[in-house]
Amino acid sequence: MIKTDDYNGPFPVVELEGVPFYVNGYLMALVEVANPDNQITMYDLMCLDDHVELWYDPVTKNAFEGLPVGILPDRVKLFWLYPIDALDPLGKNAWMDEFRPGWRKHYPVDLPVVQIAGKGFFIDEKRNAFRDTENYWNQIKFADVFKHNGKTGVYIDTNVLQVPFPHELNPYAPPAVLPEHIIFAEVPDGRHTAFLLETYNSAHHTRDPAPQKGPDGTQGMSR
Repeated sequence: MIKTDDYNGPFPVVELEGVPFYVNGYLMALVEVANPDNQITMYDLMCLDDHVELWYDPVTKNAFEGLPVGILPDRVKLFWLYPIDALDPLGKNAWMDEFRPGWRKHYPVDLPVVQIAGKGFFIDEKRNAFRDTENYWNQIKFADVFKHNGKTGVYIDTNVLQVPFPHELNPYAPPAVLPEHIIFAEVPDGRHTAFLLETYNSAHHTRDPAPQKGPDGTQGMSR
C-alpha cells in the first residue's frame, strides 16, 4: 500500500461567489483556500453521472444547510461543477493508490486512441465513453456525440476538456458565435469507431458485445 497521508497537491482552484476553493481529489472535497478547515464534502453535494451540484450559501461559505426546495433565500446560489475526481485526478489517483491498490488494471491503456480537440482519448467501450489518456476520471460519453452539419462530434469546453453544461450551451441550438473557450470537435463516426474497436478486439482475441447504434444510424455511439 502506498501511503499518501501527506498529499498536498497541486490543487486546481474554483471560485464560488468570489471565494477561492481548492478542488481536492484526495479528500473529494472543496477546501477554502483562506480557511482549510472550511470544507464542502461530497456529502454536501448532489453527485450525478457527469457533474455535481451545490447549493452554496455565501454567508457560511459552505453548502446551504436547509433543504433546496421551495423558495430559497436570494443569497443561495446553485453551482454546477465537473466531478471532483476529474478536476483533480492526481489527488484521486493518490487516494486510489492508498486505499484501492491495483485499481489501474481496470483502466487499460492499450485501447484505440482518437484525438478530440487536440487531446488523446481512449475509446473505452466498457464505459461507453472516450476516456482521457492522461486523466482516468475525465470521460466524454458516447451519448454526447451527435451529427452537426454533416459532421460527427461534440462541443468541448477547452478549459476542462469536457462537454459544456446544458445551461451554458444547447448543442441542438448553438449560438451563431460560440464562446471563445467552446469549440465543436469532430470525432470518428459510428462506423469508424466500430472498426477501431473491432480491430482492437480481434488483436486481443476478445469479443465484446457490439456497440450501440449511433445517432447517424451506424454502430458505436448513441445519444
